Amino acid sequence: MKKSRLLSGAFWMMAGSILSRVLGVIYLIPWLMMMGSAAQQNAAQAIFNSAYNFYALFLSLGVAGFPTVIARQVAAYNGENKFNNSKRVFKVALFCMLCTGIGCAVLLYVLAPVIAERSAVVSTSVATKAIRVMCPTLVILPPMSLTRGFFQGNTDMKPYGISQLWEQLIRILFILGATFYVMKVIHGSYITAVNYSTFATFLGAVASLIYLVWYYWKKRSEYQELAAQSLPADNNDLKQIFIGILKEAIPFIYVGSAVTIVQFIDQMTFKDIVVKLTGVSPFHAQDLYTYFSANPNKITTVVVALTIAVAASSLPLLAEQSRTGNREGVSKLIVQNIELMVVTLLPVAFLLSVLAWEVNGVFYPFSRLGADLMSVALIGSIALGVFTDFFSIAQSLGNHRLAVRTLTLGLILKLALQIPLTYIWGAFGTVWATTITFAAIAVVVFGYVYSHYLEPGQLEGALQLIFINIVLGAVAWLTHWGLDQVYIPQGKLAAFFYAAVFGGFFMVVYALILNRFGFLKRIFGFRLPGIRSEQSTSTEQRSPRGRHF
Repeated sequence: MKKSRLLSGAFWMMAGSILSRVLGVIYLIPWLMMMGSAAQQNAAQAIFNSAYNFYALFLSLGVAGFPTVIARQVAAYNGENKFNNSKRVFKVALFCMLCTGIGCAVLLYVLAPVIAERSAVVSTSVATKAIRVMCPTLVILPPMSLTRGFFQGNTDMKPYGISQLWEQLIRILFILGATFYVMKVIHGSYITAVNYSTFATFLGAVASLIYLVWYYWKKRSEYQELAAQSLPADNNDLKQIFIGILKEAIPFIYVGSAVTIVQFIDQMTFKDIVVKLTGVSPFHAQDLYTYFSANPNKITTVVVALTIAVAASSLPLLAEQSRTGNREGVSKLIVQNIELMVVTLLPVAFLLSVLAWEVNGVFYPFSRLGADLMSVALIGSIALGVFTDFFSIAQSLGNHRLAVRTLTLGLILKLALQIPLTYIWGAFGTVWATTITFAAIAVVVFGYVYSHYLEPGQLEGALQLIFINIVLGAVAWLTHWGLDQVYIPQGKLAAFFYAAVFGGFFMVVYALILNRFGFLKRIFGFRLPGIRSEQSTSTEQRSPRGRHF
């Protein structure tokens, strides 16, 4: 039953998270085409990203920890038949999130000029306005995200996923409509179009919140029944509840902000390093920043979202098993979690990295430097995904000090590597500094989890999956290199079909390999019809009756 709940939760989390991010990438094609020349497209991406990174950082401070903590506490209370406690904690946390949202919005508005001045954009005033346009969204997003956490704690992932889709859909429709009006109807500036695009985050958040309120209203009878069957709420002081939530949330806030903090470091240091130490012009620094950060981030978020979906869906279940002291249940959930992460994260990252020229050309202006940086960034996304998964496991098991200490050392490592690697290898060095950082701290946390919760041999399946993906990735790279000697797509449509056929072929091969070795049945609960797996064949050999089924 636990496995079915994990898979059901993973489906809804992955569906909402992945589809919303896919939509967030696809819209870039018409959006950038409406911006005009390649130079204006790169500038628009740099301005938008400079605003979005700091918005994401402040959003992490106001959002990242509390929904996760609420999901954990709701799941724990529900396991003890204390749904009334869950409701009470949710109401207190909702007020806290509204306050933190307002505080973060005010702080971002005040700090916008300072942030813009250090960003890798040419115009400080333009970046300042783009950042401030994001501020209203910070007020509404925290309570909306907390509500998602409440549903997640009740092992109801459907509203979490669907609300993400509504948020992204409304945001994208407004972005494209406003950009078309500014650029094609009134023939305005691309800077104005970027400002409207950043404001679209507010409208998307409103749409998502409306859906969540409607869903809660639809489920009110079920929640009333749970409240009636629940034990009476503990007579705890509200102040103590708030302090407890805050203490529990701080580690999640810190760890949940890790990727954004690293992007913050890149944005605040990259321009100074390459301009002052290597003599690069500010305009070229802006283009480089677009190539290694703004452009790849749109793609890598889709890859990392695979891991986030799996990790977040298993979080309440791991917390529940840990609280009850079920070591065997915890061990099995960790193994399932890691296998789900490996089977989804590695093939996507490897194939997109191999197809970096085509992927970059489909969404952005064709550029060999841009494609090479995207390829490296996509390999680096594996480290980000593994970090996200392992740290989520560690925190769901209550190992907050380990997560906080390790991440702190990782950020120090990032700062230590940033200047020398960027000075030597430019933008590639910046990407490698991030990859090395997240890979190193992920290994440390994995070592702890393995030594305390797993037994030798339990990850044999995950190791087999890693080997399969490495071999398939190498074959894909060699195949792509061979085809490059004959044909390299130059148009967006040609690049799209090339990537679709190439990627589709290798994903089919991957599925057949997984089926052949029994991984589809083991991980997802099904196998391809009419195709025998090695596992089923060996079963039939052990049991003569197997041939009759």
